[in-house]
Order: sequence, then structure tokens, then C-alpha cells
Amino acid sequence: MEQNTKKQERRLEAIFLLAVFLTILMWALVQPFNASPDEAMRYQIVDYIMRHGKLPVGYDAEIRDPNWGFSYAFYPITTYIAGAVFGKIAMLFSSSGMAPIYGARLVNVIFGTITAGLNLRIGKMLFEKRMAWFYTILICFLPGTIFFNSYVNMDALGLCASSWIVLCWCKAVKNGWSVKLCVELGAAISLCALSYFNAYGYILCSILFFCATILLCGRKKWDVKRMIQLGLVVTAVVAVLAGWWFIRNAILYDGDFIGRSACAKYGAMYAAPGFTEDTKILPKNMDMTIWDMYMWIPGKWQYNWLVTVLVSFIGVFGYMNVFLAKIWYKIYILGFGIGILASVPLWKKMLWIRKKEETVVRTEETEEETITYLVVKKEKRWSREALFHFSMAIAMVIPFILLTIYAYSSDFQAQGRYILPMILPFMYLITKGMDALLKCLVRKEMIRKWIVRIVEGLYIASAYAVYFFVFLPLYH
Repeated sequence: MEQNTKKQERRLEAIFLLAVFLTILMWALVQPFNASPDEAMRYQIVDYIMRHGKLPVGYDAEIRDPNWGFSYAFYPITTYIAGAVFGKIAMLFSSSGMAPIYGARLVNVIFGTITAGLNLRIGKMLFEKRMAWFYTILICFLPGTIFFNSYVNMDALGLCASSWIVLCWCKAVKNGWSVKLCVELGAAISLCALSYFNAYGYILCSILFFCATILLCGRKKWDVKRMIQLGLVVTAVVAVLAGWWFIRNAILYDGDFIGRSACAKYGAMYAAPGFTEDTKILPKNMDMTIWDMYMWIPGKWQYNWLVTVLVSFIGVFGYMNVFLAKIWYKIYILGFGIGILASVPLWKKMLWIRKKEETVVRTEETEEETITYLVVKKEKRWSREALFHFSMAIAMVIPFILLTIYAYSSDFQAQGRYILPMILPFMYLITKGMDALLKCLVRKEMIRKWIVRIVEGLYIASAYAVYFFVFLPLYH
């Protein structure tokens, strides 16, 4: 009976992942080329690799954008390398000019599907079965998530790598750190390092979580030796898998191993008027405060910067110019808001240092008798769960801080895709809140299950409604 249940569960998971794959693919196939943010600039890297069979240099005039004065080759190009392979394969089956573009997009469709699988595993480790599915569906069927998995970019890889990192955290919470898990974490961090910068917060949080859980939660407190030994395992894996990219950057760009300074340098040299740092429309150039920027409503947007980030996180399409009906956003925001507010009473328990009682049995032998002492020792220790929640909280805040700095001082944008790495802790909080709210308001488990199923169904139906009534009509 148990074996049949497991088979049914695996079958259901396979059907779900296939549904995710086909859903993203529907979005990928309907879009014309360059109908999404900077796809043409990104695809230039794919096309260059297909034609030349080698990786481009960031300042190569062949791929340098005439307006911005730089290319995306200064940034990690992992997805574009894979896209070139898939593009070449697609050209074997079709002579259409869109074939290699569809091939390149397929890479992100696959990453989006892997992200779904990873988060289903995360959900099962963090929640009971009913809410594990709820958590996964919240992430995978958000219109903004589907959209950014459907065209050529590096963001999909960033979310996939972030999900893998969080899965490693969950395994460490459950079983502690092992050499095998450290190798896995190193691989996940490598993938994250080779993705987009807005996901790098998970690398920082991994370092903090790794060190804190070993030093504060291990059998031996402040076990610096073990931390260094396992830390070297993680570092060695990252050096092997991701080090090549940063070494290459350092060689090409005079020691600039990240490539950001070199990118800014060539942007200043070759950018068209109105696209340089001094001539761009930037809040810092307009003597705005950050709060002024948050409240600013540029002519092309329907909302101020802060709300535009929020609604484009939910889903704004095209080049940030195709919005859903306002009532649609309000329903999403209301639902998310209820979940977050319902989670607030749980925060203290989630983040608090717990008192842990340790019972120590001590035996002493003398010539006359053996005496056994029972000693109850109380001491404060961080729980792994609390450190996990702190790490998730920090990982949720970092993408928004990075976007604020970027929009204020470098490139004024309000694209929610830049904060999408925060979706994992964000939906985790919402799921925790909804679970607590349902248990408080509804006594019967069967009724709670059906409420969750109905909400999941409506959420998925909304994603398909966005496709059929908003996205598809744009191009047909």
C-alpha cells in the first residue's frame, strides 16, 4: 500500500513538472524575437558563440550595443553558452530564423522546470504535503516567474541556483553538514556565481548560515576546525566549477574579476548621448532622495516606482509596458498581504534563540561503591531552524536593496524580475501564514485541504487567464 502511494506521488510530481514545462514553453513560443527586456542584446552572445565557436569579449565591437556602449558578455554568460548549443541543435531540425532563438529560450524553460522540482523538494522538507504543493505552486505559477523563464536571459538560472542553495540549507537543518552536502552546496553556489548578480545574496547568506550552524549548533560548540575543513570542501568545489570565469575576467579586464568596472568603463567610452552615466535620467542626477524615487511616477508607468516594482514582480510584460487590469494586481496583493500578516505572530518563534536542556549522566567509582550523578544542564543555543529563518529573511531583503541602489545611481528601472530571487522566502512566509490561518479558522482537516486545493486551482487558472487574455493577444 505504501509503495503504491509513493508511485502515485511520483507520477503526480512528473505530471506537475510536465505541466510546468509546457506552460513556460507556451509563453516562449508565442513571443516574437526581442519582445521581452533586452532579449536582442542577450541573444547577440548566443549568436556570436554559434557563429564563431568561442566565447566573446565584453568590449568586442561586433556585440557592443550602440546605445549603451557595452555588451552582456561582461556579465556571466552560462545560459547563453547552453543556448548556443540548443540553438545549433534546433537549426538541424528547422531552417526558420526563429529556430535558434526558440532553442536558446528552451534553456530557460528547462531551468524553470528544474526550479519547480527543487522547490517541490524544499516544500516537502518545510511543510506537510498539502502546503508543500501550495508553496511550490505559488512560485511556479506567478505570471512574472513564468514570463522570465520564457525568453533569453540569465535570471532563470539565478532562481534555479538560489532554489538549489535553499534546498542545501534545508538538508543541513535536518541532518547537519556532511562532506557530501558541502560538495552539493559548492556546486549550487558555483551555479549561482555563474548566474545573475541579483542572486548573489544567497551566496552571502550561505556563508553566514554555514558558519553559524557549525559554530553554534554542532555537537561541539565553536568547532572552528570542522568549519574550516568543511569550508575548504565548499571552496574547492566553487573554485573548480566557477573559478574559470572570474580568472578569465581578471585576465581580460586588467584584474577586474567580476567585470563590472570594465563594463562601466566601456559604457562611458562608447555610449550614445543620453545613455552615459552623466546624461542618463537618474534620480541621483536629479537630486532626488531614495524616498523621492520610490514615489516618482514616470510618464510610461501607471504607478510610482515602488508599486511598479511590486506589480512587475507579479507580472508586467513586453518592455515594461503591458500591464494587467489593476483589479488583477489588487487581488494578488490582497492574497499575498493576508499570508504575510498571518505569518507575523510566528516570527518570534521562528527567529528566537531556544533554550535547550541537555541531560548528562556522570559516573564516579570509588573503592567502596559506584555513584551515578544525573546532571541537568541548561544553556542557550541557536537552533538550526532559527538560523535558517534569519538566512531566508536576509535573502529576501538583499535583492530589493540591490535594485534600489542600481535604480538610484546606475540605471533607473523598476523591473520586478530584479527582485525575483526573493520569491523563495517571500512565498515561504506566505505559506506559513496561510497554513497557520487555516488551522486557526478551520477545524476539520478535510475542509482545509479543499480550501487549499481551490486556492491553488484559482491561482493556476489566473496564470492561464493572463496568457490567453493578455499575453497571447499581444502577438496574435
